[in-house]
Parts: sequence; structure tokens; C-alpha cells
Amino acid sequence: MTVGHYAGVLLDLRQMKRNIKIKLPERIPLEYVFPVLGFLFAVQMLEGTKVYTSAAYCAFIIVMVDAFNVSGGMIYPSGGYIFFCGFLTVILGGLAKVALGEPLDSNLIDGQKSMLVYLAGACSIWVAARINARVRRKKGLLAPLQIPPNRIEQVALGAAIFGQFGWMIVPTAYVSTFVQMNVFPALALFLFAYGKARETDGYRTFTVLSFVIWAWSTTVWGILGFSKEGMFRPSQAWALGALIAGYRLTWTRALMIGGTAIVAASLLTPIAQMGRMYRGETNASEMAWDLLSHPLRTREQYQQKVESVLGRNGYHWFDHNQGLLDRLTVLPIDDALIHLTDQGHSPGLFPIGTYVLNMIPRYLVKDKPVWHWGNRYAHEIGLLGKDDDTTGVSFSPFGEGYHCAQWWGVTAISMPIYLMMFVFCDSLTGSTRDSVWASIYVLLFGHSAAEGVLGTPFAAISTYAFMIIFAAFLSRYFLPLVGGLMLPPSKQRGTPVNENHWRPAPAYPLRPVPRTIKE
Repeated sequence: MTVGHYAGVLLDLRQMKRNIKIKLPERIPLEYVFPVLGFLFAVQMLEGTKVYTSAAYCAFIIVMVDAFNVSGGMIYPSGGYIFFCGFLTVILGGLAKVALGEPLDSNLIDGQKSMLVYLAGACSIWVAARINARVRRKKGLLAPLQIPPNRIEQVALGAAIFGQFGWMIVPTAYVSTFVQMNVFPALALFLFAYGKARETDGYRTFTVLSFVIWAWSTTVWGILGFSKEGMFRPSQAWALGALIAGYRLTWTRALMIGGTAIVAASLLTPIAQMGRMYRGETNASEMAWDLLSHPLRTREQYQQKVESVLGRNGYHWFDHNQGLLDRLTVLPIDDALIHLTDQGHSPGLFPIGTYVLNMIPRYLVKDKPVWHWGNRYAHEIGLLGKDDDTTGVSFSPFGEGYHCAQWWGVTAISMPIYLMMFVFCDSLTGSTRDSVWASIYVLLFGHSAAEGVLGTPFAAISTYAFMIIFAAFLSRYFLPLVGGLMLPPSKQRGTPVNENHWRPAPAYPLRPVPRTIKE
């Protein structure tokens, strides 16, 4: 790193007092990663982490960062999957362990073995990303389905209306399918944020209408449904739209967003966890409002429940309950599953076969069985009670790959699965420069990449793909008509939604040199 690099970073931080335009990362420079990892390794040694565990953790980060860079960054579906899979499986939790002063391998059965399994899985993703970068289409197949710039708000409003009331016009046999694949409320918020940020050059993202839709989606689909995904997906869609358009961030905005996120995570997560017992009951809505109106009481009850569960089965990574952070890392239960596999317990390749079967729509295969592998694995490691067949438990693709076929499962079997997903998704949508449809993949992977076992790649080329294609055609030909009943076309003119219309600001402004005119 040269002096110019450091000077540019310092000038960017000084400029942030005013504003700085940020966007989705396309590359993480390894020359910045290595010094950070050197510092982390030294701190982990002082905290008592075993050398091989810390080395495997640092190597995992290096491999995943390089795979992320090779894929083209977060503007591609493959890059989004790699980012969330790496960050939410172990990277975030590892950074938190360092900050809390805890050894990386504490509270684990065999932290060194689990980190080596993760590293092998990262190498499989790295190979798949390398091949994918060479064979994927240069431009996505859905790129021609563009949204005219003066129709963005109409499409957004149409998506919000169709997402809320579309089940009424769908045949009864397909209502459950529609509910499962309903991405339209998130698409509406994404487009509202994107259009407003582009119109104001990143200074604004919310309108009164988009705020009402955000509040309604968060309440109805999240709080009343006791769903963490429903609570946070509207905000994630807003953030994604703002970042793709280029969002101007200041220190004040950064502190406000960070503080709001912490408060929301602290208060909403307990509601989702405590309210699951009321899901499906006639008084579920009343109980949801009761939990929401007494947030401190709800959080205290949630803390007591978590402490009792941790004391019963012992599957936790941190010395003390860390709230949502415990839910954002899957290494502890992966560690237990890996240890169980080494004792001779393995389902073989049968789970992967069920994922292939699940790609076929249920209405084409009568009486197709349902396998909840996360729940089954949780029973195997003793995490759930004997009669609990409904609680969903998250395992990573690395943990399940090892559980199915040990080292072969996490390498030779998993790598073609990753490659199949990367090539298909990137070729279907292209990058966010080609169309907005790549952003839906990124949004969905934010929830399922780290927690969806090896089923996520198969869902990405079947359920997710159908969802995106359906949304693309409706946004082009139907949703503008629905939104046009209430909103006229905007006066906005310019490039279509697919093009990368912004240009990043230089690290520091250069004053133009005055020119003289010679006669």
C-alpha cells in the first residue's frame, strides 16, 4: 500500500463529514485484508485461541474474499451468495468473539475440525466462482425486460398492491404457492428507494407513500406473522435499492441507521421468537400487539428462555447470550453436527436427492413428501424436544455437506452444486448493471445463503428463478397498469433502470487548471 492509498482513505473520511456516495461493493482489496487479518491473528493468540483454529479462520476469510472478487462482487447473484454465506456463517461471529475477548474455539466441541471443514467448503466455492466467471453469460437473459425510468413509481405501487391483494385473483389451488413466492412488497420498496435515490442523486430515499408501505409490510408480514424475515426484509430491500442507486452517507445518517438497526434487532427479534407459540391461533394478532406494546417484558422473557435452552443443550458460541448475534452465526450447531458425523451418524446423499425432487412443483407431483432437514438435524444433535416437529433450525451448507459425505460432501459433491447455481443465476439476471432482477437474488440470499443448507442452490435455480421471471414479466407488462390507476407517469427522464447511471466520486476533488487562450 502506498502513501497515496492512505491519503485517499483519510480524504474520504474527511469528505464524509459532508457526504460520500456509497454503493454495493464490487471488490474487497486483499492488500487491505492481510494487515487486518494479521492483527486479528495476533489478538486471537493473546486471547487463547489455538494456532490452527485461528489460521483456518484467517485462511477462510482470504479464500472467500478472493472468490467474492472473482465473481464480480455483490452486484452479481454469485457474489451476493458468497458474501452472505461467508459473513453470516463464521466471519461476523469471529469478529464478535475477538471484540468480547473470548477465544475463537471456546464453547465448541472441536473448533479446529469445524474451521477446517469451513475452509474446505470455502475452497469449493472459490473453484466454482473461478469457473463461473469464465463461462457465465456476459449479459443476463432478463436484461431486455427493463422498467422505463418514468414508470418506476407506477411499477412500485403496482407491486405493493399486487403483493397485498394478489392472492384474491390467483386460483385457489395456487394461493399457497403465491404466498410462498410473494416477493412483490420487497420489490415495491426496492424500486421506491432506487427511484428516489436516483432522482435526488442519493440524498433521499423515502417518500410518504413508500414509508406507509414499509410500515405496513413490517407490521403485517413481520410482527403479526411472528417472522424475523418479514420484519427485516422491507428494510433490507430499502437499503439494497439505495445502495444500487448510490446513497449519500454522512456520519449523522450512519449513526442514525446503526442505532435504529440495533434497537430494532433488540426489540423485534424477541417478538418473533416468543410469538411462535401463538402462530395459527385465533388470538395471534392480539398476542402480537401485546408483545409489541411491552417490549422490555418481552425481551426479558426471551432472555430467560434462551438461557434455559443454553443451559439444557449447551450449543452456544459466546459465553453469554448475545441476542440477535447468536442467531446470525451457525458455527456452534454446525460444530455439533460435524462431531455427530465423525461418530458414524450420516444420512448419506439422500437429503441432496430430496432437494432435487423439491425442484418439481407440488401440483405436478401428488402427495410429494416434505422433508425439514434442519429440524431433523436439530433432533439428531439433541437441540429440540422429542415432539417438536415445527421449529426451523438453520445449518450452513458446509455443515450439511460434511454430514452427508464428510470431506467428499464438502468438496467434490458441493462444488458442482455451487457452480450450477452461480452459472444459472448470473446468466439469468446478469449484474445489477444489467437489470434490477439481480438484486432480488441478492436480497433472497441475504437470508438463505448461510442458513439454507445445500437446499438453497437448488431453490435458486427453481423457486427463486420462477419468482424472479414472474416478477420481471409482471413489472414490464402488468404492474405499470395497476400502479397507473393511482399515479401518473413521473417526469423523470434518463437511462433505463438497468444501466449503471452513476459515476463514483474520486477519492479527493481535483481543481481544474485554468486554461489560457493564445492568439
